[in-house]
Amino acid sequence: MKTCVIIAGGDVTETIRIPEQALILCADSGYRHALKQNIKPDVLIGDFDSYTNKLPEDIKIVRYPVEKDVSDTWACVEYAKEKGFDTFKIYGAFGGDRIDHSIANLQMLRNIAEENMTAVLYYKKQVLTNLNTGETDFLIPDFYPYFSLFAISEVCKGVTITGAKYPLENAELKNLFPLGLSNEVSTPAGAYVSVKEGNLLLVMTAK
Repeated sequence: MKTCVIIAGGDVTETIRIPEQALILCADSGYRHALKQNIKPDVLIGDFDSYTNKLPEDIKIVRYPVEKDVSDTWACVEYAKEKGFDTFKIYGAFGGDRIDHSIANLQMLRNIAEENMTAVLYYKKQVLTNLNTGETDFLIPDFYPYFSLFAISEVCKGVTITGAKYPLENAELKNLFPLGLSNEVSTPAGAYVSVKEGNLLLVMTAK
């Protein structure tokens, strides 16, 4: 498992945590967040239509044209994949002035899961990740007491939730109705989620 931390240009109010030996990438104006938290990235990636200050001379720059098929954040993911990274911790994926970028990042999250890689998106007190077909007993720790599950594929089958206020057993969630909205962890050991078929978006919220 090789971890890449990506700092995007959306809202970042939480502390950016860097695991040891992680690759650190900034997507365009995400570099501002890195500067505020005294983080030196390994690479700056983007078209730099948002970060218009002088770029540093001691950090590698990968510049993309403004007219491209992917966002700067997605370009960071593709760069890291090419370098052999398979685990992504992404900050600044939401907020700002562009809700379309937030939606694109949710699509990106599923894309990563479909390639059997792991991604976690951090936003204020919330953490988002995807659970894919065959995920068993994914732990939701009790320091994230609130959580929601959304079917991202058309149907998610065999969804089981234990250790929660609203348990489920071998249930079916559809992307037309948010049945999994607003659940709560009910045991100190945490809650567990399994899905036999489909792709679930998991949103965990701290107090």
